[in-house]
Amino acid sequence: MTLPGGGQVRQGSGSAKKIVAATQAAIDALPYRSGDWSVAGIPGLIVRCGARTKSFRLQRRVRGKLISRTLGEMSLAQARRAAMQEWARLKPRARQARITLVEAWQAYLEERPLASKTRALYVYNLERYLRDWQQRSLEEIGHDRAGVRALYYRLANQHGIALAAQVLRMLAAVYRYHRRVAPELPECPTVAVDLPSLKPRDWALSAEQLRCWWEAVERLGPVKRMWWLTCLLTGARRGSIEALRWDDVDLARRVIHFRVAKGNRPYTVPAPDRLVRWLAQYRQAEAPPSEWVFPSPYRAHRHLTNVRDDKRGVVSAHHLRHTYRTVLAELGATPDQARLLMGHSLSGDVSRGYITAPLLVESLRPLANAVAEHYARLLGWDAQAAGQQGPTT
Repeated sequence: MTLPGGGQVRQGSGSAKKIVAATQAAIDALPYRSGDWSVAGIPGLIVRCGARTKSFRLQRRVRGKLISRTLGEMSLAQARRAAMQEWARLKPRARQARITLVEAWQAYLEERPLASKTRALYVYNLERYLRDWQQRSLEEIGHDRAGVRALYYRLANQHGIALAAQVLRMLAAVYRYHRRVAPELPECPTVAVDLPSLKPRDWALSAEQLRCWWEAVERLGPVKRMWWLTCLLTGARRGSIEALRWDDVDLARRVIHFRVAKGNRPYTVPAPDRLVRWLAQYRQAEAPPSEWVFPSPYRAHRHLTNVRDDKRGVVSAHHLRHTYRTVLAELGATPDQARLLMGHSLSGDVSRGYITAPLLVESLRPLANAVAEHYARLLGWDAQAAGQQGPTT
């Protein structure tokens, strides 16, 4: 039976269902006080015509239970979008075994507290090296050990063992994460490959290499020169130093707080006396006005990023980090002292987990100064200063 406004009443098994066409004109033409109408073609969307208002709700079954969500007074177009969004939240998720690799990968990135660089690396490797695997289900991948092994050797031949191992370790991390809630998934297929344990790079600089490095740094401008001196005298990672604000540098207390650090583990170190003096001189005489210690010369209100001066003979910041750790060993630092000065994790055993790092900052100061004096002797800073050629900033 057709009603005013294009609505229809369909007789079912002992009950009548009122249906209205999915157009705004049809909704507007529905009489007030006519009760509930199902909107044709939009599952679960119902418009209720009360005494003075017409409001929408979504009503659908989830795992056999009837669920209702009020959407409110709005246009049909708005109600359609709201119903789709609400149903996306309500509908049962597919079994983990049937989700695709790209879906599993995205869920892993959304749910895991990863550093921004690690997250970017996951995205890059998926797009670059696993593009043909993205639409395969986890279940299919789990049964394809031969394919996973072939993938590893193909990547190793084309891009090197380190890259191949990295991609497979990420694949294993995503797969095992989802297998926790989907035990029906096969065992992680990367067991078909003997992934190598990669040796750490031997990147520490020799005395002669450090002297060459310093000669190149001296030719840089004041901001870059101070940036590299901070790298050398703290051993911090590039990103940690780039993101330093002046609020992070307490010249009175002679400490530096690295807010940006690997694993989202901020840490504080004692600044060597030499570095404190040079930072104070730099801020007073040479640093551009900015909240950042090392502001970008190209973008207002931003800091330096991706600092590289290899074309000018300056090695990467990570070489200096390796050198810093090597000097600490040479000076007799204990493993825990080295971890605290370099912002490394203190996890690994129960006893080390009991260490409260902020309480040990001052105890590390003699060691931090010893590293600075080691570099001063090696690079002849005091002799240069006497001839007014020292590491001015």
